[in-house]
Amino acid sequence: MKNMLLCLEQCTKCTEAKELIRGRGDIMVITFPHDFDKWTDIQKKFVEKFKVLADLQKTAPIFVDSEGKVSMGFLRIKKWIQDNPEKPDDRSA
Repeated sequence: MKNMLLCLEQCTKCTEAKELIRGRGDIMVITFPHDFDKWTDIQKKFVEKFKVLADLQKTAPIFVDSEGKVSMGFLRIKKWIQDNPEKPDDRSA
């Protein structure tokens, strides 16, 4: 599994997190509608796999690392990014 940044549309902190990871090939960004009523069943099921559906309705962004560990909130995500620089072989992951 690849590292994932789960974002919402029209989310300032999500935009800031996306800027932090710009150019990194080891993190996949997935953006969902800001309005939960516009989410598809597929989007809801995808997020629920990581047990963050209720959390993502309240706060964003949420980061899920390649081992399934969840980090919520911009500052925790920023720390993970600082502590885990991209390795050369991560681009093909």
